[in-house]
Amino acid sequence: MNSLYCFLATEGLIFLKRGLLPLLTPAQLPEPWLQSGCAYLVNESIKVSAQDYRRFLQQQYQNLPPSLKEMMNFDYFEQQSEAKRPEIEQSLIAQQQQAEAVKPFCAEGLQDWRILSMFEHWQDMQLWQSMAAEGQGLIVEFDLAQSGFQTQTYNDQAQHLREVQQVTSWLPEDDLYYLFNRPQESRLNQHEWRLVRKLAAADRKIEVQGAERAMYRLPTKAVKRVILGYRRSSEYCQQVKQYLSQDINYRHTECLQAQLDPKTLCLQTVVI
Repeated sequence: MNSLYCFLATEGLIFLKRGLLPLLTPAQLPEPWLQSGCAYLVNESIKVSAQDYRRFLQQQYQNLPPSLKEMMNFDYFEQQSEAKRPEIEQSLIAQQQQAEAVKPFCAEGLQDWRILSMFEHWQDMQLWQSMAAEGQGLIVEFDLAQSGFQTQTYNDQAQHLREVQQVTSWLPEDDLYYLFNRPQESRLNQHEWRLVRKLAAADRKIEVQGAERAMYRLPTKAVKRVILGYRRSSEYCQQVKQYLSQDINYRHTECLQAQLDPKTLCLQTVVI
């Protein structure tokens, strides 16, 4: 794999002109477990064993003031607690459910990461629809060898580039697990790669609709091709091609347009 493709919406040309890449917050990714306020299934089958119940009573007994412990032994304390056993068991079940609940977006440190999604292929119609403004955006093809995406740091902060894995068993190891893995049944495998950088490493921060947006330097030398959307006019495509040919940072970049083949309705690149 020598190239990765980055889908950008209608403001993609602005990012090229400014030499900046917008990276997303975890909450802006499509995975529901990264959104706040998600409802999680409660395990209704949890039961309190006799051993767990007795262990809880022993802990409660040990926490009694010495004066009360002198007035009763543990057996008597256990007998007196029997009347409240249903309430005690419900409390233990609630504690266990809370301990087992997985709320990944609350993981401390995850909010400090910013993410750029890239893909091994550019022809996926769903990606054009969802990430490239329904065919009005563009794609930037990056040469990985020139991009700097594969180094371990960026601006003296940690950097990671990994393929998103489809996993059959959800076994989180750390915060980054939630960004680089998804359950096998959740989405089709689109050969997605994610570049993850620290917010502190951002080259520029701007405010968009009251929210901070992190921007990172675009490696212009690594831009091999710019593929314009299939819903862009020929006049617009010519203007973009002319701009790229005149910008010293993009003179090496090939400018193409994605167009539908009427015989197959598949996307093909056409030289502008």
